[in-house]
Parts: sequence; C-alpha cells; structure tokens
Amino acid sequence: MNKNSTFSKRMIIEPLSPVFIGSGEKVGKFETLVDGNKTYILNFDKLMENDKFVAFFVENMGKILDPSTKDATLKAIFNHLNMNIAEYSHTSFQTIYDKNGKPKTLQISRFIQTAGRFYIPGSSIKGAIRTALIKANEAFAKRFEDTLNVSESDFKNREKTKEVLSKVSRIEDNIFGSPQLSPFKALVISDSSFINKNYMKFKKVEIIHLERPKQGIPQFFEVWLPEQRTTGSNKVESRITFKADILNKLLTQNGVRKEAIDYLMKIFGSEENFIKTMKEAARILIEMEKQKINTSNYQQKSELLNFYNTLSKINSETKNGFVLRIGGHGGFYSKTAYRRFLQPSQVKVLKVLFGYKKVKENNFPVTMRIVKLSESPKDILPVGWIKVELLD
Repeated sequence: MNKNSTFSKRMIIEPLSPVFIGSGEKVGKFETLVDGNKTYILNFDKLMENDKFVAFFVENMGKILDPSTKDATLKAIFNHLNMNIAEYSHTSFQTIYDKNGKPKTLQISRFIQTAGRFYIPGSSIKGAIRTALIKANEAFAKRFEDTLNVSESDFKNREKTKEVLSKVSRIEDNIFGSPQLSPFKALVISDSSFINKNYMKFKKVEIIHLERPKQGIPQFFEVWLPEQRTTGSNKVESRITFKADILNKLLTQNGVRKEAIDYLMKIFGSEENFIKTMKEAARILIEMEKQKINTSNYQQKSELLNFYNTLSKINSETKNGFVLRIGGHGGFYSKTAYRRFLQPSQVKVLKVLFGYKKVKENNFPVTMRIVKLSESPKDILPVGWIKVELLD
C-alpha cells in the first residue's frame, strides 16, 4: 500500500444471530406489567401518543411508581380505556417467580439508540475488527498469551505481582505503541445507518453452563434480530476508511512500533488482503466455539453446532466479505486476541490479577449466553454474529 493512499469501502452489514449493543439504559420497573402468568414490557413511546392514557398515568403516578400497587393501577387504566395490553407492548413472556411466589425483578437492557432510532456505533465495529486483526496474526496473538506464562512464585512477592499486572495491562502498548501512537488511529469506521425498527425486539437471554444444568438470573436484551419474517430491509451501511498518511506521520515519532505499522499497511494494501485476514480471524473463533460446544454436556448443543457450521460456510463462501462478532456478551475469546484456549496456569494468572474468584481454571470459560427466540428449547442462537460485505 502506498504510504499516502487511502483504503475506503462501504460496508453492508446484516445480522446472522441476535446482536446486542447496550446503551447502559435499563427498562424501568414501571415499564413492565405483570398480568397473571404473563409479564409485558410496555411500549411507552406508543402509550405516550394516547392522550387519555397520559392523563390517567400522570394522575396515578404515585401508585404506578409504588411496586406494591403498580400492576393493579396500570391494569385498571387499560381496562377503563378499553385498551389491549398486548397491542401496547414490545413483547410478553411467562412471568418468572421467586421462591416466595412473587414476580422476580428482571434485568432488561436496552439497545443503543439516538432520538429513538437504533444503530451500530462505529466504535463497536472498529473494536471487533481490531481484535480480529490481532487474532489473525500468530506472532501478535502469541505475545498476548506469553504475558500469562507466569510462575506461582511471582505472586508471592507484592512488587513482582504489580510488575506482572502492569505487563499484562500494557501488552497492546508494547505491540502497537501507546494509544496516542497506535497505528489503529489510521482506521476510521463510521456509525451505521439506522436499523429497521421491525427487527428490534426484546428477547430472553440465558446463561448456559456447558458442564451441568444450572439456573441463572433471567435477563432480557433488546436485540437486532436476523429474522426475515417482516417487511423492509434488514441491513445497515457503514464505511471503513484506512488512512495510510496517518501511519506515515506516526513513523516520525519516537516509540512507534514499525512492525505493527508494516502489518496494517500490508492488510489494507488491498481489499483481498483485508477480507482474507478477517475470514481467518473468524475461522479461528468459529472453530474455538465449536470445540467448546462439542465437548460440553449442553442439551441443545446440536442446534448451536448447526448454526456454527452454517456460519463457517457463509464466512468461506462470501466473496467480498466475512463474518464478524460484535457487541456485548459474545464471550471471552470473542473480545480478546487469544487464538487458542488458555492453559489452567494462564487462567490462574487472570484469576489472581483481576480477582476472578469464581472462575474455573479448567475448561475456561464454562458458561456462554444464548438468545431464546421462542419458547421452544431448540429455537436458540448465540449472540452477536453479523455478515459484512464490502462495496466501493
């Protein structure tokens, strides 16, 4: 790639499994309504368009904000106005009770949006591509792994422990330079166009234990679904730009890592190089996920394996693109550059350094999140997979 040239392509993105990118916002308690064995997540955008409902809501605000009277008060308003609760809800599900027979307080997380419109932040795409580019490079990935090759005796000395922690936390700086000098400053990715609201739904997310059945805390995420059963396009567009001239300027600075710059110059030297590298990173992660699932005791593992076999085929057969995992809750190996499973001794280093007290050293990690698309136990998908196609 010429040091003054620019790689710039449109990216067409579509979900292959439910995608979740959290805004940090939770659905408030007053936004849910328990009616017998059904719990509804109310669509307050739609409800606020009904002037009569708004008037009653304001009049009864005190009772609605009181958990002991909220459900009865909201149901009374719906009944008085002859409004169907389901028509004013995002979704409903079987009410989940605690051991005392009371409805559980649920964690319901919302997708990132602006002015009521959903999108994929460019930073989320860039973070996933950055991790993939490191994972695809055997030498870089090995350096990440080697930082965890620490003897137990090193942890008996407080100063040595601090030194190890600093080394682990600064590994990216050692490979790519400080954030101010990182060659990834040359990579710019725009926020996506807006997602069709018809494909945004609240779905139950389960944390499954790969070794034994275990009941976790119920969670619900607002996700971008891959379903094709509604109207309108289910694709968004973003743009990826790599500015070689920025790297040229970085080369004049002290402390810059020339090896990393040369690597990115080669990757973005052509569309073919970039796609090939991203495909390889996806292949590595897909095979790790398949191996993890295949050796588990999870009852529905065949459904997950079928998905990953299909995903692998899409990744290899898409001529001008690749698959990528983005967003939250995709798992440890999706978010890090490691391209092989950590050894128990390496996991122990993570436990000691970062306080992961409950983490098992063998078969790490032992849990994963899946999205339940319906009440059928077989209608499940992992979180966060998209297909990316490049266009001029």
